[in-house]
Amino acid sequence: MKLSHIAHIGLGTLAAHISNRRVPLNLMFAATDRCVASCAYCHIPGRNKQELATADVLKLIDQAAAAGCRRFGIWGGEPLVRDDMEDIAGYAKQKGLFVTMDSNGHLLPGKISILRSLDHLMLSLDGPEAMHDLNRGPGSFRKVMAGIEAAAGRVPLWTITVLTKHNLDCLDFILETARRCGFLATFQLLHHNDAMGRNQAALLPQAADTRSFIARLIAEKKRGAPIASSVPYLEHLLRWPDFAVPMRSGPVEGAMRCWAGQLYCNVDTDGSVYPCSLLVDQMPSRNFLDGGLRRAFEFAGGQELCSSCIASCFSEYNLLFSLHPPTVLAWLSAMRRTRRATEAGPQP
Repeated sequence: MKLSHIAHIGLGTLAAHISNRRVPLNLMFAATDRCVASCAYCHIPGRNKQELATADVLKLIDQAAAAGCRRFGIWGGEPLVRDDMEDIAGYAKQKGLFVTMDSNGHLLPGKISILRSLDHLMLSLDGPEAMHDLNRGPGSFRKVMAGIEAAAGRVPLWTITVLTKHNLDCLDFILETARRCGFLATFQLLHHNDAMGRNQAALLPQAADTRSFIARLIAEKKRGAPIASSVPYLEHLLRWPDFAVPMRSGPVEGAMRCWAGQLYCNVDTDGSVYPCSLLVDQMPSRNFLDGGLRRAFEFAGGQELCSSCIASCFSEYNLLFSLHPPTVLAWLSAMRRTRRATEAGPQP
C-alpha cells in the first residue's frame, strides 16, 4: 500500500474519531454472484442477482472516490467471470484508489493482464488437494495452484483459508506453500448468513479443535511464520463464546467497536448498500443508483443490528479503524513483507 493511501486512511480515521462522521474509506464491491467453483459453504451463486452494468460500476467508483473512499475491494462470486473486470479495476486505479480483488484463481492464468490493475490479490487456498477439493469442489486445487503460480511475484499476494471440519490439518501445507511461493496466509471461520452461506452447521469443526488451531496460528505467527492474520484478531477468535453464532449484538470481551456503516461498507451485486456483507439481505437497504452512494451509505450506517463478529476482514478492519496499535503495526509489517516478496519476483 502506498504511503499516500496509508496517510489518507489514517487521517480519515482520525477525523471520524473526532467528528463521528461517516466516510466510506473502505468500500467492498460484490461484482457478481456468478462463480466457476462450487464451494461447500457458499450459496452466493444461488442468489443470481442482477449485475450492475459497466457504466454503473464506473459511476459507483466515481461516487466512492468523491465520498472519500481510498480502498476499492472487488469480490463476488468470482469477479473474473465478468469480461469488463480489467476495465473496472483499471478505472478504480486511475481514480487513485487502492484496488484489491478476492478470487478463487481458476480463471487467473487466462486473464493475467488483470494484475496490472490490482494493488493486492487474495486467492482462496483451503489446504492440500484432498482438503481443498472437499471444501471447494473437485479439481479446484489444481486450478488455484495454477493461479498462485501465475500471480506470485507479480502482485502483492495473500491467500485466505476457510476453516471447516475437513481442513484443520492444513496449516503445515499452507505455511510451506506460502514460503515457497512468497505470499502471506490469512485464515477465517465460517461466518456467512443464511442468504449467502450453506452447510455451515454441517461443516463447523468442534469448538475445541478450532481453538487449538487458532492457538497454534498465534504461536506460529509470533515465530515469524508467513501469516498475515494479526494476533489481536486471532485472540479475538479465542475469546468468542460460540463459533456457531458468527454475529452478536451484545458485548464480547475485548471486542473493538464495529465501524461498518461508518468507515466501510459493502455494495451488493445489484448496487444495494449495506454496512457489511454479513448484513446483506438481513436489513433494509438503499441502492446507490437511487439517490447516490452518499445517501445509501448514510442510510446503511443509521441502523445497528450487531456489535461484533468473527469475519476475518471485518474484525481486522474494526481493530485497524479503532487505531489499535498492535494491529496497525502488524498490518504495516505484513504489507512491507508482501511488498518485498513481490519485488523479489517469481520464485523458480
